[in-house]
Amino acid sequence: MARYIYGFEGIGPCHYISNDLRPFITQIVKWRYPLKKLLLATAVAALSVSAAHAAPTVYGKAFLTLDYVSTDYDAANKTDEDTFKLNSNQSRIGFKGEDDLTDTTKLVYQLEYGIDVDDDSQQFRSRNTYVGLAHNTLGTVLAGRHDTPLKLAQNKVDVFNDSLFDIKNAGVSGEYRANNMVAYQSPVIVGMPVSFMAATALSETDADGDILVSAESGTKPAVYRDRKVKDNGYSALLAYDKNGVYLAGAYDKDMGANNVNTGVIDNTWRLVAGLDMGKMNMVSGLTLGALYQQSQYYDNYSIVNNNRVNKASEDEKSWLISGKYKVGATPWAVKAQYVNTTDEKGVKDADVNEIAVGGEYAFNKATTGHIYAGQISRDNNKDDLIVGTGIEYKF
Repeated sequence: MARYIYGFEGIGPCHYISNDLRPFITQIVKWRYPLKKLLLATAVAALSVSAAHAAPTVYGKAFLTLDYVSTDYDAANKTDEDTFKLNSNQSRIGFKGEDDLTDTTKLVYQLEYGIDVDDDSQQFRSRNTYVGLAHNTLGTVLAGRHDTPLKLAQNKVDVFNDSLFDIKNAGVSGEYRANNMVAYQSPVIVGMPVSFMAATALSETDADGDILVSAESGTKPAVYRDRKVKDNGYSALLAYDKNGVYLAGAYDKDMGANNVNTGVIDNTWRLVAGLDMGKMNMVSGLTLGALYQQSQYYDNYSIVNNNRVNKASEDEKSWLISGKYKVGATPWAVKAQYVNTTDEKGVKDADVNEIAVGGEYAFNKATTGHIYAGQISRDNNKDDLIVGTGIEYKF
């Protein structure tokens, strides 16, 4: 086979190439510059797609505290306790983002997971995790797992949120994050600083029948009761927020856990007020908060010696007052809170009182130091004296 030397720019040094390949290589040379243009156009298109589908935002916080807890039990047969505890307070990591679908509508999503900084027992628990659609003027619809509107109503009046003095630790019901929730968040209503949020939590349960309460014993027959099936839950919130004044009213129906041994909430209503005295041109750096709510429980009972003993006979009532003051141009802020709950979980005379004071030191926008002390008392049960300090980092 005849051979000849054939060289051209882009192949490199001259090579001996068969005559049979000459037409093929000649065609490659002709395609070279159009191919470059095609590759450039493809790269530009890829960059455009990447920009349209932006990467999700990564966020989270690590909140670790060292707490001394001294527990004094009312019962004589229980031994008092003094312990030091390292606590990870609602530490989390999340991913959120959006994707434009039309000029007025976008898909929104969030994947948020709770983590324990101090151990590995309960890592990556699902928190507010959802997918939804947001419209410029019609509002937003979300589906997934999310805080109920009633929980969101408290806004920031709980100045010890995500700590041992969180209001849920003082017997305040309604601090729920519901599964299988579909929620609607309105935009600002008719140009007013008023917003509305409504949600339903689907039970996804259709069980029926009876539950054995006590087995047959001697002359006493077996006792059954109706199985309680959790209905679909409902929650709604109406809020006003303008110029430092925050007012909210919220209502829950069947959003609580369905557990006949710990109480089953029928409904809860909540009223909240918050005042930012600085935005109201009164006292710079001072914020005040108040909350009142009432919860009604289904008849809840336990069985003692084959006899039904009612446990939930009263409506649970809770109220809170709080204050926080940013000390001038310093990085310090001080805060205080009092919470009272009567007839916790509907049990008569099961009252809870919380009083707490604390301070915050802002090292920068991301890192805050905490110190606090206080007491949570449960009548006819125990008193917890708590002193703690910790560090909180947000990103």
